[in-house]
Amino acid sequence: MSDGMSNARRGRPAQLSTEAAGNSTALIGLELLKAIAKAARPMPLTEIARAAGMSASRTHRYLSSLQHAGFVLQNESTGRYGVGPSTIEIGIAAMKSVDGSQIAAAVMKDLTERTVLCSYLCIWGSNGPTVIRSEMGDVQTAVRMRIGTNMSLLTATGQIFLSFMPEERTRDFLKRDIEDWKEEMPESTASVEKSMRLRARVQKLGIAKTRGMRNPTWTAFSCPVFDPSGDFRMALTVIGVSALFDTSLDGPVAEQLKASAKQLSSTIIA
Repeated sequence: MSDGMSNARRGRPAQLSTEAAGNSTALIGLELLKAIAKAARPMPLTEIARAAGMSASRTHRYLSSLQHAGFVLQNESTGRYGVGPSTIEIGIAAMKSVDGSQIAAAVMKDLTERTVLCSYLCIWGSNGPTVIRSEMGDVQTAVRMRIGTNMSLLTATGQIFLSFMPEERTRDFLKRDIEDWKEEMPESTASVEKSMRLRARVQKLGIAKTRGMRNPTWTAFSCPVFDPSGDFRMALTVIGVSALFDTSLDGPVAEQLKASAKQLSSTIIA
């Protein structure tokens, strides 16, 4: 018999080669990671399975392998899955090749030296504003900002993303952050409407400011960074102990930050 099925049983698909099976497994794992990364918040198993078009049991097997490798994290109390440290490390490594983050190194070093404050640069990542570069400030005013940290949209950095990104891209993340904030501070008056009303003011001033977010002694300023076509790309932020620097919106720190963001905007490649 030479009908192409001499080595396969009729009525059943031919067995995949080891290479093909391996490729299929990798692709499925990547699709699951993409589904988790695109979500505005950690996802339960059933939602991930539905997004991937797979059974819950099969999805769980893949997630277990991804979790073991550090690409996925499961919250012990909720059972929900989010991106893990290995995924974040790959993302940060990729960002090191982005022209803007490389150019920012010299600008941020100068900014930190002039203001003696911690400065950091954020891009929009799969889980909202994400720190991709940080410069430590003076020991008295130092605030340590870890690479890969996700910033709430209620912070000065977050207000920049709210103000210069399309509302439909940020609204779900904003709702999530407001809920998280209210869990930590039940007396909080944060709301979607109140946060969105800040857009026009931040756009007009070109700078956002917050004081006492999670730490009552800190003040932060943040400014947008654009590419030559005028598209918003990043947020440049400084933060430090409020009592140790001028926290007015027209003070020297705010003006230096604006100048640094403008300098970075003029050198970034679209």
